[in-house]
Amino acid sequence: MLQELAAQTGASGWVIGSMIFFVAAWAAIAWRVFRARPEDLEARARLALEGEAESRQGASPRTRTGR
Repeated sequence: MLQELAAQTGASGWVIGSMIFFVAAWAAIAWRVFRARPEDLEARARLALEGEAESRQGASPRTRTGR
């Protein structure tokens, strides 16, 4: 039943297209990760999250941990 439906609607083309898109997106992300320098990744990891920059400006280093 599903094979007949797929044949009538042309779903096989969509399946192949989605697989190609997934492989291309995965390859692009993998290429970008492997080409990134460790220094750049570490600098991005140390960026403040939204809202943290404002709350840390007025706080002393001892009160930053919330203890």
